[in-house]
Amino acid sequence: MDLSSSRPVVASGYLGRPETVLYREAVRTELPHSQRVAQPASAGTASSTDDRRSGDGAARDERTLADRRARMQRIADSIRESLQNRIDKDDDAGTLVYRTVDTDTGKVINQYPDEMILKLRTYAREMQRKSDQQASTEAEHPRVEKVA
Repeated sequence: MDLSSSRPVVASGYLGRPETVLYREAVRTELPHSQRVAQPASAGTASSTDDRRSGDGAARDERTLADRRARMQRIADSIRESLQNRIDKDDDAGTLVYRTVDTDTGKVINQYPDEMILKLRTYAREMQRKSDQQASTEAEHPRVEKVA
């Protein structure tokens, strides 16, 4: 390498772009029906304009998809059966509480309002009750101040 040269150093090497980048940059085109390209009839498979598989492969894919949907539905049904929705009244907080409870374990899965909110509401109600009680006591027995 010549350090006194004024020419820039050029690296040799090709950094090609992966094919996936090319596919992402591709533009979808819709051709009129007369200009569409179809697979020749001699290839043995039917042409398809929506890129779906035909024949046994398509039927197998549909069966697989139907089996998966049925399995997911059974799982969802079993989860729904094991959960119970409850609506309770919390007297301390003075509000309704919506709970989802696992019937097998009795554990609360979800609750609205949250336990911390219930505690804050209970505290606020208690403070309000004490304030009202103090105000009613003062109204019954007015405080007399003696000033000399």
